[in-house]
Amino acid sequence: MSSAVPLAESATVDAALQSAIDAISDSFLVFDASDRLVAFNAAASRMFPQLEGRLVRGLRFHDIVQLSANTLKEHGYIDDADGWLADRLRQHALPLAFLEARQPNGRWARTEDRAMPDGGRVVITRDITDEKHHSDDAARYTSLLRSTLENISQGLCAFDRDYRLITWNARFFELLDLPPAYAQVGTPMIDIIRFLAKRGDLGPGNTGEVVDQTYAMATSAKASIYERLDTRGKLLEVRIRPLADGGLVATYSDVTERGQAENALRESEERYALAAAGANDGLWDWNLGSNRIFFSDRWKQMLGYATDEIEDGAEEWFSRIHPEDVQRVSAQIDAHLNGTATNFESEHRVRHFDDTYRWMLVRGLAVRDDENNAYRIAGSMTDITERKRAEEQAIHDALHDSLTGLANRTLFLERVRQALARQRRSQSAQFAVIYLDLDRFKVVNESLGHVHGDDLIIAAARRLEQNLKFGDTVARLGGDEFAIMLEDVHDKDEGTALSEMLQKALSTPFVLGGKEVFTTASMGIAHSTDNYVRPEDILRDSELAMYRAKELGKARSVAFDPAMRGTTVTPLDVETDLRRALDRNEMILNFQPIVSLADGRIRGFEALSRWRHKERGDIPPSEFIPIAEETGMIVELGQWVLRNACAQMVEWNKEFPEQGPFEISVNLSGRQFTQLDLVKMVTSSLDGTGLDASFLKLEITESALMENAQRSAQMLRHLKELHIKVCVDDFGTGYSSLSYLHKFPIDTLKIDKSFVQDMGRNRHNLEIVRTIAVLAQNLRLDVIAEGVETPEQLAQLRAIGCGYAQGFLFSRPLTADSVRHLLAENRVW
Repeated sequence: MSSAVPLAESATVDAALQSAIDAISDSFLVFDASDRLVAFNAAASRMFPQLEGRLVRGLRFHDIVQLSANTLKEHGYIDDADGWLADRLRQHALPLAFLEARQPNGRWARTEDRAMPDGGRVVITRDITDEKHHSDDAARYTSLLRSTLENISQGLCAFDRDYRLITWNARFFELLDLPPAYAQVGTPMIDIIRFLAKRGDLGPGNTGEVVDQTYAMATSAKASIYERLDTRGKLLEVRIRPLADGGLVATYSDVTERGQAENALRESEERYALAAAGANDGLWDWNLGSNRIFFSDRWKQMLGYATDEIEDGAEEWFSRIHPEDVQRVSAQIDAHLNGTATNFESEHRVRHFDDTYRWMLVRGLAVRDDENNAYRIAGSMTDITERKRAEEQAIHDALHDSLTGLANRTLFLERVRQALARQRRSQSAQFAVIYLDLDRFKVVNESLGHVHGDDLIIAAARRLEQNLKFGDTVARLGGDEFAIMLEDVHDKDEGTALSEMLQKALSTPFVLGGKEVFTTASMGIAHSTDNYVRPEDILRDSELAMYRAKELGKARSVAFDPAMRGTTVTPLDVETDLRRALDRNEMILNFQPIVSLADGRIRGFEALSRWRHKERGDIPPSEFIPIAEETGMIVELGQWVLRNACAQMVEWNKEFPEQGPFEISVNLSGRQFTQLDLVKMVTSSLDGTGLDASFLKLEITESALMENAQRSAQMLRHLKELHIKVCVDDFGTGYSSLSYLHKFPIDTLKIDKSFVQDMGRNRHNLEIVRTIAVLAQNLRLDVIAEGVETPEQLAQLRAIGCGYAQGFLFSRPLTADSVRHLLAENRVW
């Protein structure tokens, strides 16, 4: 059977035409007016495999579609064969019908069912399976693209080459807050720009100019990115990308929160930068993962380096830590990183550029992840070198004498305590303690002044150190008293021999102020073989032995004997005798003249107390005044001095009226000045003696005044109301009270003799004296210079305008009878 039936039985149709029709890939079925098959081509059997072998001339159209309906149902492509058949026959009755249907072989076909003029029909069917697949893929892609566009956070729009809207998503209209009327294909871009410009979303300025500028930027051939703040306060990031064939795509992103975060971050970074730049501390930030450390410029400067001289390696820090501190610092960091310590804090030494070590206080705090593992630690570094030095100095000062640098009593007793402990462990560890007092120190101090007295103490301390062996300890206990602990001294004779060696060392003259000064020492020796338990006990016994040495004539050494505990004179004995001195009439007054440098005549006297002990002879003020201060007896003693000095001045003013009237200066101790009844005591002395208050001058030290400046000012006002004069004693050696001078109602400044005696050799002291004199003149105060001993000093004082002076050049302190003889001479200097 032929694969095709000729289209007509006419002999004029040749075989070439049939072959051409068979070559067409579309199926051709031709039916006559009675709807019977009259012709078909070879593609029909391929298109409808269910008709294979059944396509014959005369086959009814109904039978063909019935067979197709049954086959489609069998293959599950349709559920209702009758319904499908009825629908197909209805379409077949139309003049022209187009339909797409699945074929039993699973492929898709598009059929054109067309009526012919003679009443017949032609049914042309084409395989559109591939086309259908492409169409479905395109539909799926379009749907996916649309879903994607609608689900992204950015607004998107696209314009064609004429800049008309061709696609968009809802987010675009939401972000720009555009009316729905603009959501149409073909909306001109310029219309959207005009709307936004009129609303002010495109910034200030002329609307037309803003529209032109925006349109020109959008339609330029270059891609662009910019941010725009609209009228609702939203910050939009706009990205425009031209398309290759014209037009453009634009995306809009709401970056308001990002902008705020960036601003906050920028402000935070600026604050951090300012804090880092302005902080006195160095800052560091250690990334534990990369083991890199950020060091601030200040951190580097603190170690003497420039910004580019230290990199970010951890070794930059740890290689500079003092070798003795590295292990401790590492342990402290590890303790914080593993959670043992709540923070990292360490004081350690770090090497400076100049190879010295600086003490640093380093603090840090770790940053941890969700599992509490530290991944970063940051902190600060503070230079505490000065604080450490101050602490070390404070410790040193607490245990050492400020003048000589020797151990003080506290440290000395601790060393003795340690020696006693060694002796208890080993009886062979014997030692001795020497208590030493300079015999001529009081003479030197009064003759050459306090400055040279201090020089003698320092020089004696150095000689003692130089003549002791390694391990021995020398301490200054106060004043001119020293204590020495001699190690490895096995018996008392050996201790005495060593003390004699020290005597010889001290006997060599000292040169002070250009003069040779000789001194000796009284020494008491106590040996540890006497089974001491407390260090205070052996020191006490050595002191008792020293007092016995003084009683025996000084300049000698005496070993302690238990019998001394009941016979030697100690400060306690001095205190006891001092309490009885006034009752026994042992106290006397000496007077030192005060000379006017204007005319060279005596204008007054300073009253000085002296103690003439009936058994021990003259006891200098340096021995009994401190005890009187400490025990409070100075108040009673001061009242005695004031009353007797006033009485003596009344006598001399009557006896020498042509030279007078004379003023009397009486020293008030700090303890006297704090007495609430001071004014009453003074007025009682004046009333009792009849001395005019204007002839009395009370001398008070700077330290006593400044101890309570407000109360001092009030006390001085009470005295001034009585016309009593006030003098600041030892001015320049105590507190720096220049700023208080105008607040105190004072009359006179007394320049300490330590400045006066060194004027010739020390220009600095001369300038101090000159400054005080000028200051006093400006404040309308009198000035008295103490310690004048040479004509050169007198000439210098006159040259700088000093008003008054006293010192050995004029007279030493004299008894009342000696003063009477001096006044009778009526001398002029």
